[in-house]
Amino acid sequence: MVEIIPMNLRTILYPLLLLCFFNSANAQEKKTASRSDDKTNPNWITLMQDPQVNYYEAVKAFEVYWEGKIEPEEEEELISEGKITTAEADSFRTVRASWTQVQRNEYENIKYQFKRFKDWKRTVFPFVQSDGRILSEQERLEIFQKQQPLKDK
Repeated sequence: MVEIIPMNLRTILYPLLLLCFFNSANAQEKKTASRSDDKTNPNWITLMQDPQVNYYEAVKAFEVYWEGKIEPEEEEELISEGKITTAEADSFRTVRASWTQVQRNEYENIKYQFKRFKDWKRTVFPFVQSDGRILSEQERLEIFQKQQPLKDK
Protein backbone atom coordinates (compact mmCIF):
# COMPACT_ATOMS: atom_id res chain seq x y z
CA MET A 1 0.00 0.00 0.00
CA VAL A 2 1.33 3.44 -0.97
CA GLU A 3 1.54 6.05 1.76
CA ILE A 4 0.11 9.37 0.60
CA ILE A 5 1.40 11.29 3.61
CA PRO A 6 4.78 10.23 5.04
CA MET A 7 4.80 9.15 8.70
CA ASN A 8 6.99 12.04 9.93
CA LEU A 9 4.71 14.57 8.22
CA ARG A 10 1.62 12.94 9.80
CA THR A 11 3.05 13.42 13.29
CA ILE A 12 3.14 17.15 12.60
CA LEU A 13 0.03 17.49 10.45
CA TYR A 14 -2.52 15.74 12.69
CA PRO A 15 -1.79 17.76 15.84
CA LEU A 16 -1.79 20.91 13.73
CA LEU A 17 -5.22 20.06 12.31
CA LEU A 18 -6.56 19.35 15.79
CA LEU A 19 -5.19 22.65 17.03
CA CYS A 20 -6.89 24.50 14.16
CA PHE A 21 -10.16 22.73 14.88
CA PHE A 22 -10.12 23.63 18.58
CA ASN A 23 -9.12 27.23 17.88
CA SER A 24 -11.99 27.54 15.43
CA ALA A 25 -14.45 26.15 17.98
CA ASN A 26 -13.07 28.46 20.67
CA ALA A 27 -13.36 31.53 18.41
CA GLN A 28 -16.99 30.67 17.67
CA GLU A 29 -17.68 30.31 21.41
CA LYS A 30 -16.09 33.72 22.12
CA LYS A 31 -18.16 35.33 19.37
CA THR A 32 -21.36 33.91 20.86
CA ALA A 33 -20.35 35.06 24.34
CA SER A 34 -19.63 38.58 23.09
CA ARG A 35 -23.10 38.76 21.49
CA SER A 36 -24.71 38.05 24.88
CA ASP A 37 -22.39 40.67 26.38
CA ASP A 38 -23.64 43.14 23.73
CA LYS A 39 -27.10 42.81 25.29
CA THR A 40 -26.03 44.32 28.63
CA ASN A 41 -22.98 46.42 27.74
CA PRO A 42 -23.09 49.23 25.17
CA ASN A 43 -20.07 47.91 23.23
CA TRP A 44 -21.27 49.77 20.15
CA ILE A 45 -20.02 53.02 21.74
CA THR A 46 -16.38 51.92 21.59
CA LEU A 47 -16.89 50.16 18.26
CA MET A 48 -18.03 53.36 16.51
CA GLN A 49 -14.88 55.11 17.78
CA ASP A 50 -12.59 52.47 16.28
CA PRO A 51 -11.46 53.47 12.75
CA GLN A 52 -10.79 49.79 11.93
CA VAL A 53 -14.25 48.59 13.01
CA ASN A 54 -16.39 46.40 10.79
CA TYR A 55 -19.55 48.45 10.15
CA TYR A 56 -21.85 45.42 10.24
CA GLU A 57 -20.43 44.22 13.58
CA ALA A 58 -20.95 47.65 15.16
CA VAL A 59 -24.53 47.86 13.87
CA LYS A 60 -25.24 44.33 15.11
CA ALA A 61 -23.87 45.17 18.59
CA PHE A 62 -26.10 48.28 18.64
CA GLU A 63 -29.18 46.31 17.60
CA VAL A 64 -28.50 43.54 20.14
CA TYR A 65 -28.08 46.10 22.94
CA TRP A 66 -31.33 47.92 22.12
CA GLU A 67 -33.39 44.79 21.44
CA GLY A 68 -36.46 44.94 23.70
CA LYS A 69 -35.51 48.36 25.09
CA ILE A 70 -37.10 51.72 24.40
CA GLU A 71 -34.68 53.91 22.50
CA PRO A 72 -33.82 57.10 24.40
CA GLU A 73 -35.57 59.68 22.32
CA GLU A 74 -37.49 62.63 23.66
CA GLU A 75 -41.02 61.70 24.70
CA GLU A 76 -42.49 64.21 22.26
CA GLU A 77 -40.70 62.50 19.37
CA LEU A 78 -41.91 59.07 20.48
CA ILE A 79 -45.49 60.32 20.82
CA SER A 80 -45.48 62.07 17.43
CA GLU A 81 -44.08 58.92 15.77
CA GLY A 82 -46.79 56.82 17.42
CA LYS A 83 -44.29 54.66 19.31
CA ILE A 84 -45.81 55.47 22.73
CA THR A 85 -48.94 57.09 24.11
CA THR A 86 -49.08 60.27 26.16
CA ALA A 87 -49.88 58.17 29.25
CA GLU A 88 -46.75 56.06 28.69
CA ALA A 89 -44.66 59.23 28.32
CA ASP A 90 -46.08 60.54 31.60
CA SER A 91 -45.22 57.21 33.22
CA PHE A 92 -41.60 57.49 31.98
CA ARG A 93 -41.34 61.02 33.36
CA THR A 94 -42.66 59.85 36.74
CA VAL A 95 -40.14 57.03 36.91
CA ARG A 96 -37.27 59.34 35.94
CA ALA A 97 -38.31 61.84 38.61
CA SER A 98 -37.40 59.24 41.25
CA TRP A 99 -33.94 58.58 39.78
CA THR A 100 -30.75 59.59 41.54
CA GLN A 101 -28.43 62.10 39.90
CA VAL A 102 -26.13 59.25 38.85
CA GLN A 103 -29.00 57.47 37.09
CA ARG A 104 -30.00 60.70 35.32
CA ASN A 105 -26.41 61.25 34.20
CA GLU A 106 -26.18 57.67 32.88
CA TYR A 107 -29.44 58.11 30.98
CA GLU A 108 -28.31 61.41 29.47
CA ASN A 109 -24.99 59.84 28.46
CA ILE A 110 -26.62 56.82 26.79
CA LYS A 111 -29.09 59.14 25.04
CA TYR A 112 -26.17 61.24 23.76
CA GLN A 113 -24.25 58.13 22.61
CA PHE A 114 -27.41 56.80 20.95
CA LYS A 115 -27.74 59.97 18.88
CA ARG A 116 -24.00 59.91 18.09
CA PHE A 117 -24.29 56.32 16.85
CA LYS A 118 -27.26 57.15 14.60
CA ASP A 119 -25.26 60.06 13.15
CA TRP A 120 -22.11 57.88 12.76
CA LYS A 121 -24.12 55.19 11.01
CA ARG A 122 -25.63 57.70 8.55
CA THR A 123 -22.29 59.46 7.96
CA VAL A 124 -20.10 56.41 7.29
CA PHE A 125 -22.66 54.34 5.36
CA PRO A 126 -21.66 55.72 1.93
CA PHE A 127 -18.08 54.55 2.63
CA VAL A 128 -18.88 51.01 3.76
CA GLN A 129 -17.39 48.28 1.58
CA SER A 130 -19.17 44.98 0.93
CA ASP A 131 -17.10 43.25 3.63
CA GLY A 132 -18.03 45.89 6.24
CA ARG A 133 -14.74 47.78 6.11
CA ILE A 134 -15.13 51.55 6.21
CA LEU A 135 -12.91 53.57 3.89
CA SER A 136 -10.26 55.56 5.73
CA GLU A 137 -10.11 59.35 5.57
CA GLN A 138 -7.17 59.04 3.15
CA GLU A 139 -9.13 56.72 0.84
CA ARG A 140 -12.11 59.08 0.92
CA LEU A 141 -9.87 62.01 0.05
CA GLU A 142 -8.34 60.14 -2.87
CA ILE A 143 -11.80 59.32 -4.26
CA PHE A 144 -12.86 62.94 -3.84
CA GLN A 145 -9.76 64.19 -5.64
CA LYS A 146 -10.29 61.77 -8.55
CA GLN A 147 -13.84 63.05 -8.96
CA GLN A 148 -12.74 66.69 -9.22
CA PRO A 149 -12.49 68.04 -12.77
CA LEU A 150 -8.96 68.72 -13.93
CA LYS A 151 -8.19 72.43 -13.84
CA ASP A 152 -6.63 73.98 -16.92
CA LYS A 153 -3.32 75.61 -16.20
